Amino acid sequence: MTAFEEERRRLRERVWSLVDIDRGTRVLDVGVGREAHSLKKLLELGLVVTSIDVDLAALRKHDTRGASFVQCNAACLPLRKRTFGLSMVNFTLHEIDPILHQKVFAELCRVSERIMIIEPAPGTDSVYQRYQQIWTESMHSIGQFEDYQTVEYWIRLLKKYDAEIAVSEQLTSSIRVVGPEAKKYMALVLEDMREEGVSEKYIKKMMTIGRNVENKGMVFSNINVIVAHAQHSK
Repeated sequence: MTAFEEERRRLRERVWSLVDIDRGTRVLDVGVGREAHSLKKLLELGLVVTSIDVDLAALRKHDTRGASFVQCNAACLPLRKRTFGLSMVNFTLHEIDPILHQKVFAELCRVSERIMIIEPAPGTDSVYQRYQQIWTESMHSIGQFEDYQTVEYWIRLLKKYDAEIAVSEQLTSSIRVVGPEAKKYMALVLEDMREEGVSEKYIKKMMTIGRNVENKGMVFSNINVIVAHAQHSK
């Protein structure tokens, strides 16, 4: 395991160490995604999981994993008030139109006793910032979103619905991914861009920054973790 991989592992472990919840608790997994990382871990913890996603194909891909699945938009949940002991939103909010964020938080606070947000912070490394900019622009060009926000932004939204902040922690990334490891990572990024139908204009830009990443390296953004109690659970 490389130093970069070890750091990623350590950060994941720290995130999951903050999930303080009893076995058998009902949990809402917001955004199952391609790999269903959160879904798998939540099931391992013995939780009763409902996963939602707007992408029906993503739900069907994972429909044998022992959870319940609902195709819906996080801004309009077809779920009853206080259905879940916890709603987990793991690396999902930055892929949702920021215009909808208030509605998403209103819904999470309605259906959950607690909300756990795990989101990448805006990057501080100069090479990563350029990479992040191109990735965001490329996603916007195909009608998708990739908009990283500060921890203050997420806390402000939670407090708008009177949620009480229990945990706010920023996990620091410090290892520079460089050389062959960076080349491999950037190849996967370019593959994703092509699969998503991004135009050659942005692919060429990413190829250029990719060479810079390989030669100079880049440090990934920090990770913000927030746990809040919804007003009705006080």
